[in-house]
Amino acid sequence: MACLLTQGFTLQCNEGIGGVKEVFLSNWENFESGVALTAGVVTTLPTATIYRYQPNRSTGALTMTPNQNLENGTLFFTQAVEFTLGKLDPDKHVEFNTLSKAKLAVFVRLYDDQILFVGRTDGGFLTAGTYQSGKAKGDMSGYMCTITAEEPELCPFLDEFDPATETPFENFAGISVVPAY
Repeated sequence: MACLLTQGFTLQCNEGIGGVKEVFLSNWENFESGVALTAGVVTTLPTATIYRYQPNRSTGALTMTPNQNLENGTLFFTQAVEFTLGKLDPDKHVEFNTLSKAKLAVFVRLYDDQILFVGRTDGGFLTAGTYQSGKAKGDMSGYMCTITAEEPELCPFLDEFDPATETPFENFAGISVVPAY
């Protein structure tokens, strides 16, 4: 049976770190095929351009929530990416207008340099957000976004890159990152 447990875990060192370092977005159609997984890790991506977004400090989050209905025997995972980009400006305005209509492939780089693929099977969509300038001078001025996907499995990790010698996606030859590192 496919749902038998296979391992346990012991207490590990306190060396984890939370938060999202970067979010990479692309049109989901670019990743509809050509994605290969080995042991649950993405090892191959098709040729595509992805767009790099650097959120304001301590504003990015990735949450994966199981949604199970025991009566119906169904299970899916809600994958939500939240991030904030500061400062309202015309270029961001145009891009976020387009973003609000697109079906997205989303890659999330965590602070420990692991990258996860959100919306791999069915894509993600901008489901919430505010574009605002606050009342006081110290209030938020910018774009707060939530992209949500509903998937049959948890987000897969991408094959690791070596942050000492490589930049993100350098280990995937067909991926171009804009803006480049």
